[in-house]
Amino acid sequence: QLRNNSFTVVDDFLPLDLANQLLSDADNLNSNGHFKQHYFQFGGSALAKPFVYEMDLSALDGRMGDAMNNNLGSWKDMIDDIGPEFVKKVDDLDKQFDDASTTTTPSTTTTTPALSLDINARPAIKIQLNTGGGSFPWHYDNPGPPNLRALTCVVYLNPTWKDGDGGEIVLWPFLSKSTMVSPLHRRAVLFYSDRVLHRVLPSKKRRVCFTIWSPGTNVNSKRDVALSKDVLQFTSYDQAVQFFSQSPLQRVVSRLYLNVLRVHEEGMEKMPHPHLKVYQVQRKREW
Repeated sequence: QLRNNSFTVVDDFLPLDLANQLLSDADNLNSNGHFKQHYFQFGGSALAKPFVYEMDLSALDGRMGDAMNNNLGSWKDMIDDIGPEFVKKVDDLDKQFDDASTTTTPSTTTTTPALSLDINARPAIKIQLNTGGGSFPWHYDNPGPPNLRALTCVVYLNPTWKDGDGGEIVLWPFLSKSTMVSPLHRRAVLFYSDRVLHRVLPSKKRRVCFTIWSPGTNVNSKRDVALSKDVLQFTSYDQAVQFFSQSPLQRVVSRLYLNVLRVHEEGMEKMPHPHLKVYQVQRKREW
């Protein structure tokens, strides 16, 4: 599913005991003041995102004393063993997929290219706490150079989550139908970091997750970031759709669309009320 759709959802990703222990240890770390306010870049400024706090475990690598090691609890195993083993396992499965696909004729092969994960590099791991109210707009986890993320794996730790609590992730593969995924306990969502546009809906309740970003050995090459006339040599619409669906160059097209959408929405908000009603009626007729 990951190679065919650029994303996949895996339930029961972690053993129940491990998931519960990770959640308990995350609560302890938060209580001890190790979670920090999440910031996002807007223009040239770093702005605080309300209700969202996180702990970057990657920043601790190589600089942890005994006290911090003890405080980490099961997250120390995640850093040292579980995370790196996860990357190796996915890399093995990726290669097995390619080996099994050698009998498929090139004309019928429409899967997303191999991940080419860097198994010698530690994955980046971050725990995130949404206290209720936080959300994230449409974005790619790998927006471009010098980012090396190839695969995103979000794992949820929410044993009491129920419909209506919010905090769902919405995945929107290029020119495909969007998919909303609930943040259920022990559920993992895996997707290509540079090929799947996604957002997080507002959370009405406390929501906990952690993310593993696996680096790749062939990420953001020149052909993946430079949209030139040499690339745009398509003989049909379907050929163009297939190309952009499998290429990180879709980020260029998606950003253009999102910018147009954002300007449109801002214009709608500023439109005087009577004119807005006329506009909406006209749009309904057009559709």
